[in-house]
Amino acid sequence: MSSLAANASALQPEQWTSSSNEAVELFVTDDQGAIKFSPVFTYPIFGEAETIYGYKGLEIFLCFDHFTFYPFFNVKYEEKLNDPEIVDLKSTIEKFLPESAIFKDESKWGDAIAKEKENYRIPGELVDSFEQAVDDEVTSFDIYKLNLKDAGGLELHKRLQILVLLFIEAGSYIDASDELWDVYVLYKSTPGQDDPSIVGFTTVYNYWKYPGAAKFDKDEREVRLKISQFIILPIFQGRGIGGQFYSHLFEKWHKNDKVIEIVVEDPNESFDDLRDRSDLVRLSESLKLSDISTKITPEWIQNTRKSLKLEKRQFARLLELVLLYQSKNKLGSDSKKDIRLFIKKRIFEKNKEGLSALDENTKKDKLQTAYTSLEEDYFRILGDLKLVVKRQGADEENGSAKKIKV
Repeated sequence: MSSLAANASALQPEQWTSSSNEAVELFVTDDQGAIKFSPVFTYPIFGEAETIYGYKGLEIFLCFDHFTFYPFFNVKYEEKLNDPEIVDLKSTIEKFLPESAIFKDESKWGDAIAKEKENYRIPGELVDSFEQAVDDEVTSFDIYKLNLKDAGGLELHKRLQILVLLFIEAGSYIDASDELWDVYVLYKSTPGQDDPSIVGFTTVYNYWKYPGAAKFDKDEREVRLKISQFIILPIFQGRGIGGQFYSHLFEKWHKNDKVIEIVVEDPNESFDDLRDRSDLVRLSESLKLSDISTKITPEWIQNTRKSLKLEKRQFARLLELVLLYQSKNKLGSDSKKDIRLFIKKRIFEKNKEGLSALDENTKKDKLQTAYTSLEEDYFRILGDLKLVVKRQGADEENGSAKKIKV
């Protein structure tokens, strides 16, 4: 680099500063070509400012095979400052990738994928399958549970985990040597394509819970499952696939007698929405919505929540969503005022310490503001959602309550 350029960099640093979110370009490649998408976050790799200084015309390519997720990365730029303080991008990026990742040599990467696929098998156990309409075509999906003790399962996890940093705020790598971690990977089968494509994955931690002396003496174990990370690749989002992935895993865990509760660790808004809608549909299929009213007892709430294996916060949200759904569709007997007071009571209990210090009028204003905001968000979540309503009557007496959509 010329001394003229060096002097220009000191006077115009913005010309040598790149947004790392814009510089990083992600690709998933298959037989048809490559699909490009962008990261949401890059600060775990490049720092809080998410900027890279010292390069002009910077492009960082991070590519994965759609089936094996074999990684390749490359760095291109027009000019680089001749300064020892400028970060070396190759060494910076490869810290977050498995040793198998190939740098710069694209033909070597293609050969490595072809060689690996000669004997490649998905390194895990098939635990569930489902079908989902995608682009007006019924598509098959398979859920595999990785074996992290197996070299192949551990390697696939290492290839996937960089997505946690790029798409989950404050995301971090799990300790794969901890046997209490489970990793589930979702695959999509495409007509005309030999190998399925990775759609996303989730990590789940098994918190063992002491079941009491009697059960412990009988060697009976109880576990509380916590979903820690949940990723659907951007190219597959917005099609209901994530909801199906979550729901099928939840159903599988719900049938396991050892699992007593299923929770989520610090969900973001998009996952909260996915979870709420999926849980609402499952709840409407498990219960009669007519059983849910503002008059339900604490005992009913406790017993029902435990039977559904939902955490307290989530079950409270679902009950309030159902009450507003009933009001919206003129299904329940509760008035709008009944529902408002029911929800306000929970809000007050949750914020009792802070609200108790306020005078009566301020307290009422605060509660009304909180309720109005929550109601607005609940109606946004409900949208055009259709829940299953079990009609009471002759059909139910015959043990086959009829389900109708409303």
